Amino acid sequence: MDAPEDHHTTGDRRTGFLGREALDFGVLLIAAGAAHLVVLSLGHSDGGARALLAVGTLLVLASGLHRWYRYRRSAAPAVQRVENHRPHRVPPVHDPLGDRLWSVRVTVADVPGGLAALTAGFADLGVDIRLMHVHPAGTEAVDEFFVSAPDRVGAHALHAAVREAGGRDAIVRTADPHELSDTTSRTLALVGALASGDATLEESLLSLAAAQAVETVDGPPVGLGREDLSGTVMTLPAPDGRVLVVRRSGAPFTPVEFARCRALAQVAATLGSRTGKH
Repeated sequence: MDAPEDHHTTGDRRTGFLGREALDFGVLLIAAGAAHLVVLSLGHSDGGARALLAVGTLLVLASGLHRWYRYRRSAAPAVQRVENHRPHRVPPVHDPLGDRLWSVRVTVADVPGGLAALTAGFADLGVDIRLMHVHPAGTEAVDEFFVSAPDRVGAHALHAAVREAGGRDAIVRTADPHELSDTTSRTLALVGALASGDATLEESLLSLAAAQAVETVDGPPVGLGREDLSGTVMTLPAPDGRVLVVRRSGAPFTPVEFARCRALAQVAATLGSRTGKH
């Protein structure tokens, strides 16, 4: 099989009279005219030299314009091909009025880039992260995101985004707008409600830990101490000397949540001892 012709060689062959030959011929005429002009300047008078110079100049200009035109014509399709093949990210249609609030709790490896991949997955869905809590746990971290998602994005899509980003043990649930306040502000508000008598310790624990049930029993469940944590169950000392059992379905309590709830129970016990209430 014959080797393919070089592109530039083929292009030069197609140039024709207005290509390289025109350029060479124009240069030749200019040189001849210049030589003849020198001769005439020595004593002869002839308008032919000027004519040769004019024709040569016109040919050089025509050749230059022709090459510029061919270059523009060949470059335009290449630019168009690049534009046609350039990926276009179409932002998802977003109607804030139809947004829903979700809580997405996920375990991610505590390494650089793990969180970025997850947030990028949310962005591709048109999901807006409103609040985030990080619960460190050794080499991993449990991250809880409160996200506002378009109505077309459901729990299945959020689960898929977490899986694609490498997250594990995802718990997706609908959330309440009251949960959007940061943890410090919410805890202080709960302490204030305890001190004023507007809320009980059980109600405050339900809110702080996003739990489903809090009951007061005489003794801790089998296998747990009076102040203990095991998966979706935690036990805390009640102000009256009994035991509070806090339960949540799905997402296990983290050590950070256990520490917060224990501190809240201690505040309630201190308030009770000062007021004489149990």
